Amino acid sequence: MRHMLYLSLFLILYMTLFLLSLSIGVYRVYTPFEAVSLLLWGDSSNVDRAVVELRLWRSIAATMVGVGLAVSGLIIQRLLGNPMADPYILGISPGAALGYLSALAFGLGYPVWYLVAFLGGLAAYATVISIASIAGLTSLALIVVGVALSYALSSLLVIAIFLLGPQLGLAIVWLFGTIAYTSKTESTLLSVVVLVGLVFIAVNRGALTALLLGEEVSKAMGVNVEALRLSMTATAAFIVSLITAVSGPVGFVGLTAPWVARVTVGASFNRLLVASIIVGAILVIGSDIIVRVVGGGRELPLTAITSLVGAPLLLYLSVRGRHAGRL
Repeated sequence: MRHMLYLSLFLILYMTLFLLSLSIGVYRVYTPFEAVSLLLWGDSSNVDRAVVELRLWRSIAATMVGVGLAVSGLIIQRLLGNPMADPYILGISPGAALGYLSALAFGLGYPVWYLVAFLGGLAAYATVISIASIAGLTSLALIVVGVALSYALSSLLVIAIFLLGPQLGLAIVWLFGTIAYTSKTESTLLSVVVLVGLVFIAVNRGALTALLLGEEVSKAMGVNVEALRLSMTATAAFIVSLITAVSGPVGFVGLTAPWVARVTVGASFNRLLVASIIVGAILVIGSDIIVRVVGGGRELPLTAITSLVGAPLLLYLSVRGRHAGRL
């Protein structure tokens, strides 16, 4: 019953934050009742309704970014057997960032830069998988190759930033994470991809649960560990590449949300999955509200807030060390 209490509290907190996200902004602050009323019954030509609609799609985008990163982090941690792994460990973030900066450098406009960033993330993942497969696609090989490639791509990022010129300002905004300019189309695309990924993960939850018993036991139970690792990391890479392309690299969510879930609801994968979904959404939508409130009319970098929220939370959870080994 303890885990049901936590899940209920998480859900109530998320719903509260979602309503606040519709209500709070630079233009005007509404009560949650006014915001919902404008969406349901407001005149489509009314400026207030237009503002609330923009906040609605932004809130949906924040939810999907949080859900996608949290679930991807949970999957990566489970597959690699490492509670400190996050969705970007496979080189996805620097790959997407390098693709985005390359698109800007060559003068490619919206929405092509999102496509190039997405492909850059997938290309980095494919490189990691190709090299790691030489060593048998083991957890250690994936971690080592992913970290090495991430450092190499990050070095290229530094060079690209210095060569970018007049597009530097736009690049900096994206590199520090933002969903301020996410459109209805982008929010819808994010929702579809994340939800499809969730369905695929849910279908394979039995194999992912068995993996907790160890690779040898999982194989004895009929789980094809290599195929599972490849398909699940590909799912996470697809989700994270799209999220990074749309919102930029958003830090700490994929690392922190599974830890919060693990400490509160235990090691059962089904409960972990549900809790990670809600906690991830809470972290991003809550941080996005802070971005709007604290900025004083300017949009603060989203990653700065998620890191400020996530880092102390992660430190607190790490102190409770008895949970650290429970993947």
